[in-house]
Order: sequence, then structure tokens, then C-alpha cells
Amino acid sequence: MSPHIGNVSYLLSLLTTGLTSGALYAFVALAIVLVYKTTTHINLAQGEMAALGAFIVLALTRYGVNVWLALVISMALSFGLGAGIERGLIRPLERRGIFPVVLATLALFLVINAVMAIIWGTQPVPAPAPLPNGLDAKIDILAGPPPFFLTYRALGTYVILLAVLAGLWLLLERTKLGLGYRAVAANREAAQVLGIPVGRMQMLGWGIAAALGTVAAVLVAETVNTLDFNVMGSILIFGLAAATLGGFDSVPGAAVGGLVLGMIVTFVPGLFTVIEGDLGLIIALAVVLVVLLVRPQGFFGTKPLERV
Repeated sequence: MSPHIGNVSYLLSLLTTGLTSGALYAFVALAIVLVYKTTTHINLAQGEMAALGAFIVLALTRYGVNVWLALVISMALSFGLGAGIERGLIRPLERRGIFPVVLATLALFLVINAVMAIIWGTQPVPAPAPLPNGLDAKIDILAGPPPFFLTYRALGTYVILLAVLAGLWLLLERTKLGLGYRAVAANREAAQVLGIPVGRMQMLGWGIAAALGTVAAVLVAETVNTLDFNVMGSILIFGLAAATLGGFDSVPGAAVGGLVLGMIVTFVPGLFTVIEGDLGLIIALAVVLVVLLVRPQGFFGTKPLERV
């Protein structure tokens, strides 16, 4: 066990680190779930589409555009890209089975990754920073040792996640568009019989997912202080693990799954010193295996009904 296990400052630091990482995982998990709910597909290119959005933010800021305005513009462009991919690529392939769709998203992963490397290079570049991230951009709480403080970047990440969750709740629960989306997610065939435009709802899911991915990529890049064409590689795996934990058909579950996963990945090596090295991915995959064995639908997912 860690010798700091009784140190309040140390435990609080682990808590805030876990919540910050978990919030980033939650963004990716939300994007994955929004696609899966209406199409039952997992977009393997979700991370690369998000990274492309972050590079667009970077390009706009280099032309003097305010970073927040650049983020909004990039989210709008990402929304159009996601919706266009669903309409022009995924939907035609869907008629041929699930494997062509899987291969298509894998091909998108490789193509977008290569395009980013060609345009922006393979070397890391300074990341766009919508949140304050200087040495003094923090609130000191406990002197320690070790000192405990909250950074404005972490607080901003929490606020953005809460705002996104509130916006999704209002969209899905309080609008006709959201009602149509939920109807398609619940039963695509019945929704089609009722006259709900199933294709548009699927495009909506892909579009929102792409826009949320852009937010995630910008925050991830700011957290690691650099942006490169592989910035979302490992984060996508954590997002998939979070979606598995919370349930692939649950938007709240994706958020909770991301936060819980972030806490597990932070607290396990933080409290058990026998675990050395960066084993975050291994811990995340172990969590996935346990969830699949104990509760395959996730904590908030719906158990599929089998009719005999």
C-alpha cells in the first residue's frame, strides 16, 4: 500500500485527477453511445475524427480566430462531417451487413490519421488552450505536503461536461427532435412505421457524436499540452471501456462509466505501490472483461429481450 494512504491532500489529488481523466473518457464514451443507440454500430474512427476537429481548431487559431469561436466552428464542421459520413458511407454499406461497416470505420481511421500526418506533420505541436493552464491558474486549498490545489483547467473540464450533459438532456427529453431520436433508438422499425425520419435521426447521432469528439480532443490535447495525429489513440480505448461499463445504449451511463473508470485507473496504481509503470490501458481492459462477465449490458444498459 502507498505510504500516503492516510494523507488527505494525496487522496484529494487522486480524486481530482481521476475525475478529470474520467470526464475526458466520458466525452468519448458519449460520442460512441450516441452513434450506437440509433445504428448499433461502433465507430472505430471516432477518435481520429475528433483529432481532426482539434487540428481544425488549431488551424483557425493560427489565423487569429478566438479559440472558443474556433471550437464552435470546428464543432459545426465536425457535425457536418459526421452526418455526411453516415449518409454517404455507412448507410449504403449497412445494407450489406455489419462487417462492411466495421471495415469502413477502420478504413476511415487509417485515412483520417494519414491525412492529419500529411497536412500537419508527425511532430507534436502546441495544443489550442481554451481553458487557463498557466502555473498560477489554480486554486490552492491545502498546503500539504503534498499540496492540494484545483486547476482552472480541471474545473473548466467539469463545467463543460455538465453543460454537455444538460444540453443532451434538454435535446433528447424536451424536443421533438430528441423524441424522434429516442424512438429510433428504442425501435427503428416501429419508428419508421410511425413516419419518423429514421435516416435523419441516424445522421443526427453521428453529427452530435463528431461534435462532442472535437470537444474531447481539444481538452485531451490541452491536458497533455501537445497535439499530434495520434492524440486520441489510447483515449478511444478508454472511451470504449467507459461505454462498456456504463452501457452502450445509455447516455447517462456513458458519463458515469467514464467518471468511474477514471477513478479506478487513478486510484488503483495510486494506492497500490506494487503496481508500477503506466498500466492504465491494462486496468481499463481488465474492467471491461469483468463487466462483460458479470453484467454484459453494463450498469445502466438495457438487457436485450429474447423472444422464443
